[in-house]
Amino acid sequence: MDTLLGWLHAMAWAVYVGGALTMEWVLRYAQREMPGPQVGVVCKNAGMRYRWLALACLAVIGVTGAWMLLRLDEAGLLARPGAPMLSLSDSYGRTVLLLTAAWGLLLATVAFMAFVLHPAQRKRSKPEMTKDEVAAERQRVGRAISRMDKALKFELLLAVVSVGIGASLHAGGLI
Repeated sequence: MDTLLGWLHAMAWAVYVGGALTMEWVLRYAQREMPGPQVGVVCKNAGMRYRWLALACLAVIGVTGAWMLLRLDEAGLLARPGAPMLSLSDSYGRTVLLLTAAWGLLLATVAFMAFVLHPAQRKRSKPEMTKDEVAAERQRVGRAISRMDKALKFELLLAVVSVGIGASLHAGGLI
């Protein structure tokens, strides 16, 4: 059972971080060569699909991580190198807590992007709007795109750092 949980956990992290890297480094690079209106369509469609994949991966990470944490026992920990303890007085326990907080922050960030920032990027101009109203709407969309860009970079950085934090558990923890 531990092997299956570990495999599912690792696969979910790999798909999640791989997707975030692909969105940032591949899709963003490809958009440089696209005409302006096409960039908006690609962002909308890729973002809508990615948000569900990212949220599903983060859910699997949370469930498998919690399940593996509940399956830990003193004897199993003592058999590991350095005999780590699941306590805040030990670096292993502090690292598990840090990783849990990072996962929660990732989940909140992706949910915020999916349900607040992504919908805010949709244009809402109507034919009866004045030029000033249309200009204000374009500025609003531009600000929404800028906020999404910052959120995506934060998410990617936190995801990569989280993988490093998780990897440090095999050596007894990070902090």
